[in-house]
Amino acid sequence: MSATRLSTWLRKSVQRSVPLNGSRRMTSAFSSPRASVFHRADVPPKTPSFTTSPYNEAIKNIKYQAKLVAKITGYTAISVTAAVALVWQLSHWYIEYTMSPTPPELGYQARNLLHGAYIRETIAPNFEMAVLYVREALRIALEERHLKESSPIVIQLRLRLAHDEEHAGNLLDAITEYTRSWKFIVEEGGSKEDAVETAKHIGNLYLRIADYERAEEFLAWALHSATTDNNKAKITLALASLYALQRNFQLALPLLGEALKAVPDNDVCLKAIVQNQLSEIMFGLGKMDEAMGWAQAAVHASASDARNQDCLECGGVASNNLGKMLELKGEFEQALEHYKQAVTYSLSVHDSESRNRYILNQERIQEKLNNKAE
Repeated sequence: MSATRLSTWLRKSVQRSVPLNGSRRMTSAFSSPRASVFHRADVPPKTPSFTTSPYNEAIKNIKYQAKLVAKITGYTAISVTAAVALVWQLSHWYIEYTMSPTPPELGYQARNLLHGAYIRETIAPNFEMAVLYVREALRIALEERHLKESSPIVIQLRLRLAHDEEHAGNLLDAITEYTRSWKFIVEEGGSKEDAVETAKHIGNLYLRIADYERAEEFLAWALHSATTDNNKAKITLALASLYALQRNFQLALPLLGEALKAVPDNDVCLKAIVQNQLSEIMFGLGKMDEAMGWAQAAVHASASDARNQDCLECGGVASNNLGKMLELKGEFEQALEHYKQAVTYSLSVHDSESRNRYILNQERIQEKLNNKAE
């Protein structure tokens, strides 16, 4: 067989053994991405990433985790800040429109200060801080807003400041602010009831610092100017207390008897106050049993209305007085219970001065009980 015929036979044999689409499959295989590396010598194959330093790899991971934590912390801080700002703004709206509206003449800054004072007066009591807020609002009203001293807005601010000074224990400052307000109310022809109420406060404060002459002066003016039976009864009580402190029981007893008859049956708190005053006078006269009876009646009446400020204050005083009388009789355990009750009442009315006095009595009787047990 010649060479030409042999090559022709071999070519035909190969064409019969290979399928028609075989070359196509081979072509597509070699043209696939996996096989393209064999044809593209200019692009090196991708090799796995290895490190020879575990420390560097750890630092890299820590940096990544730190960035992630920083992002989460940042988003959380922004969310919390936004929530707090929203709650704070809502609280301002609530105070302004429902609890303690601010006169528009005072402006935005004074409004926020008075809202802060309201929180310190009612929600989270701290009257020393409340004094700072109200005093600054008063300064803004006088110096920046140029309101007159005799304007009703300034007078109300002074009365509020005096109230906070009294509850903070600053009695002399409270007397000063009450007196200035009272003078402007009288001179400008303000409300008669406001003038009477303010004079009564001044008289009671002078009574607390033992300036009996001025106390009698303001209380007598208030009694002469009072127009309601309730006010007259309260002022009569204050005068009776004044005379009792001066040991002028001949004047105090008729006043208390008159006040007790004038008290309405539904005013249990005022009745408790009269009963407590009678207890103190009987104690001053040396009538211990009658004094304890009136004190117990005052404590019982005060417990009838645990939400009334007058009842709470009277309950504290009467409990403390009853504790003292029991202590004098040597009944220390019962005295301790009444002293504790007096402290509880003082906490309810946020009276720091009385609370400190009641706590001293409680600690003294507790020490006596401890010594007795030893």
